[in-house]
Amino acid sequence: MPMIAPKRPANPLSRWKSELVADLERVALRDRWGLALMILGWIHLAVFVTCQVLYTIGDRRNIHYLGLWGLELVTNLWVIRRVAGPRWYRSTPLAAVLTRVWATFLILSFNVASLNSLTGFSIEWFKAVWATLSTFGFATTAYLVNPWYFAPAVQMYFTGLLMVVLPNWQYLIYGVSWCATFQGIGLILERKRGRRQPIKFEPAVLEFRAVEEALAERR
Repeated sequence: MPMIAPKRPANPLSRWKSELVADLERVALRDRWGLALMILGWIHLAVFVTCQVLYTIGDRRNIHYLGLWGLELVTNLWVIRRVAGPRWYRSTPLAAVLTRVWATFLILSFNVASLNSLTGFSIEWFKAVWATLSTFGFATTAYLVNPWYFAPAVQMYFTGLLMVVLPNWQYLIYGVSWCATFQGIGLILERKRGRRQPIKFEPAVLEFRAVEEALAERR
């Protein structure tokens, strides 16, 4: 009698991931994250065009650039709160993970700029490193959410190469690349929102949130 190989049980982690991603997409479409990303893209472009103008006219004062980056961060947070709601980063479990990933990206971006400033600006290597960190951020997002996020990861890889080839236009190149990425992702989300039916909560998502609430109570 031929042996029948036992059927492998479904990986519970894969099931959790797929349902958490589905919940993330449901929240993103409901709260118009696509619109928020598109607005953020134009804000980022405006700030980095201003940085490019300052750099072109020979302004190398750190306080001017820090002020612009700080203004961009505050403006972006205000836009996200207005469009997606004040608790957007806790609206779904995977959103909290992605918020930590990209918050780390911002911290490291500031860190490399600070290191370059402390060691001297004979070569401004921190700008190309920004592109490398962007590649890592989008690659991590692709692993967590959707393989299609490898597309902007590859785009940022070549953005870094272009920034090295054209060092006098690095701010403009970086700003245009990020703006294009935000517009593309935002447009895809907005189009999905126009034709998507409401998605109900999946069991794994409800279970995950129950665990989160229990841990929060213990703390």
